[in-house]
This record gives sequence, structure tokens and C-alpha cells, in this order.
Amino acid sequence: RESELIKDIVKEISKRLNPTFPSAVDGLVGIASRMEKMNGYLEAGLDDVRFIGICGMGGIGKTTLAKVLYNTLKDQFEASSFLANVREVSVTRGLVPLQEQLLSEVLMERNLIIWDVHKGINLIRWRLCRKRVLVVLDDVDQLEQLQALAGNHDWFGFGSRIIITTRDEHVLKGHGVTNIYKVRGLDYVEALQLFHLKVSKGKQPTDDRVELSKCV
Repeated sequence: RESELIKDIVKEISKRLNPTFPSAVDGLVGIASRMEKMNGYLEAGLDDVRFIGICGMGGIGKTTLAKVLYNTLKDQFEASSFLANVREVSVTRGLVPLQEQLLSEVLMERNLIIWDVHKGINLIRWRLCRKRVLVVLDDVDQLEQLQALAGNHDWFGFGSRIIITTRDEHVLKGHGVTNIYKVRGLDYVEALQLFHLKVSKGKQPTDDRVELSKCV
């Protein structure tokens, strides 16, 4: 029975893994099913400019999901930028450094200097409005951060995708974001897989550990 249970778990996990992203999901429990759902929001082949929110409690995997999506999809765009820890950076250094990073990464220009947030907004709109870009704004918690970094759809060229991770769904809705993926915790099969990976260190679990895992 134990061996049959393991086989069933493996089959279920295999179904959940998206074959389009074999390297991206390796070792990341539950990421494949989440990427599959995100693809429905992204539809990267279409020419509209789209803002997509990833929302959920802290530590649930929003940033990990955004990183995997970014690394998987960035080559499909003319340019890309990943702004990590927007909340922390905006508090400690302000919004201007984030604007500078966004423009520097997308335009591949070093030593780019912005004097204030308002000028940064105008520069982003002017320089990126004809570029098809993939931008990730990670850990946003204030509407003004979005207004300074991705104020409107017409800031970016056709086909652009702006991914925003946040704990606060109200920030997304306040910015008019309607495509919102709410990240949930691991389901039973995923949790069991993670347990096996942790206690068995990636090896085939023993029968007693399988029985134990069903009781946890």
C-alpha cells in the first residue's frame, strides 16, 4: 500500500508539472501549477499592455513565483527589469533609485541620473512607451510606488506585461489592476511532496516515513 501511495503521489505531481517549464520548476514544490494559472493572466503573445497582480500573505511564495516567471519569459520581450523589495527600498532610499534602476535595466544605460520622482515619471513614459517590456515590481505596499514606476498602460509599448507582487490587494485595485492571482498555500499532495523532500533530502522515503507523513 505504501508503494502504491508513493506511485499515486508521483503521478499526481507529474500531472501538475507544466512541461513547458521543466528547468524553472525543478525542486520548487507547487510552482508549476501556479505558473500555469499565471499564464492565463499573462497571455504573453497578445499585443495589449497588461498589469497582473500576485497577491498573498508574506512568505507564501509570491516573489519566488514572480522570479520564475520573469526568468522564463524575459527573452520573449524587447527588454526587462526586476525591481526587488520595492517596499523596503522606497522607505530607505526613496522612489528615485527604483526609477533609475527600471530605466537602466530596460535601456541598458549605466549612470542614469534622475533628479526627482516627477521627472522620473516623465522619463519612464517617454523612453518606454514604444518598448515591449516585462517588468516585475516586487513587494509593493503603497499606491504611490505604482504611480511612480508604472502609472498607466500607455507608459509601455504594445505587448508589455507588468507583474506586481503585494500583500495588499487594495493597492492593486486602487491602481486599477483587475488581473489578480491570489496565491494560496500548498494543497495536500504538494505539502506531502515537500515533507518527503525535507525529511528524505530528495531520496525515496522509507515506508515508516510515508506512514508518518500521512499523520502530520
